[in-house]
Amino acid sequence: MLDPDPGRIVNLDDGVVMVVTDLHGDWPLYERYRDIFQQLQARGLADFLVFTGDLIHSDGPPEEDRSLDIILDLIAWQETLGEKLVVLLGNHEMPHIYHVPLIRGERVYTPLFEAMMGVNRAVVLRFLRERPFFVRTRAGVTVCHAGAFPESASQGAISTLETFSHQHLLARVEGQLPHDERVALRQAVGELTGVPYAEWASAYLAINGESDPRYDDYLRGIFAGYDPDYKLLWSALFSRNELEVGMIVYQQQVSALLHHLGCDAWTQRTLVTGHIGCRGGYRVLPGKMQLRLASGAHAHPYASARYLLFDAGECVRSAEDLLPGLSSIFPA
Repeated sequence: MLDPDPGRIVNLDDGVVMVVTDLHGDWPLYERYRDIFQQLQARGLADFLVFTGDLIHSDGPPEEDRSLDIILDLIAWQETLGEKLVVLLGNHEMPHIYHVPLIRGERVYTPLFEAMMGVNRAVVLRFLRERPFFVRTRAGVTVCHAGAFPESASQGAISTLETFSHQHLLARVEGQLPHDERVALRQAVGELTGVPYAEWASAYLAINGESDPRYDDYLRGIFAGYDPDYKLLWSALFSRNELEVGMIVYQQQVSALLHHLGCDAWTQRTLVTGHIGCRGGYRVLPGKMQLRLASGAHAHPYASARYLLFDAGECVRSAEDLLPGLSSIFPA
């Protein structure tokens, strides 16, 4: 029997929220933000800490990638903080749920973290599967990883995301992979690509031969990619947003997303996201409906990284209203 899926929207009606984006395995930076939040919380100046995803996968040398340490620390910390700690799903975490490679240019991100998980695999994957997608506030501020996406115009798409079940999707995939057909499917992958299945599984997911219990995970990832719910979530997390469709169309998508995420008296007017690089650590997008925030690797220069504080119970009319809540962790 499947465990019940958590809600994918976290509602906050009051309290000060600290938002941190895209740390990508940077443990020293993670420690700074963690310590700042603890200090603010002790002084009654912050109540909730929201990470917007992409906590894993460094672009630096492998030995400096502390992705697993960050995730394990968050798992332990959530035992203490409970609902005060909110970790959203990012596009760099999603591939590990579905056993698909994440590649940018010549860099393949997934095998290092797959190998890192080791004996912690079950607890880490459960944590990733439980991550919500949105934080919605009485202030009218929605926080998510990337921003709006083409399907934002559809209330049905947003409703699907609100009750999204990784477990049911993975169960559907498993049902499409009868054990007696898997040898033939692996052979077909090799024939279609000209590379043996075992080499793909090793290169992309750090799978060590047929004796590895994860040997068919690469097959699972291939089949998952055809599922409509998977495609929707991929679009929501991997969209290049305004860089993909242009600012005029993107503003329409943001407006639609905020409209569909509104509930009762909670009209949503402003989006806060990470995902895309920002000169100076942040950017208010044209239309003033979205603040892009760069708390780590996406800040240019690095020392311009910012975090955000805002009151979930106080009305925010536009992204510009959030600017006084931006702070740096680096000395002036």
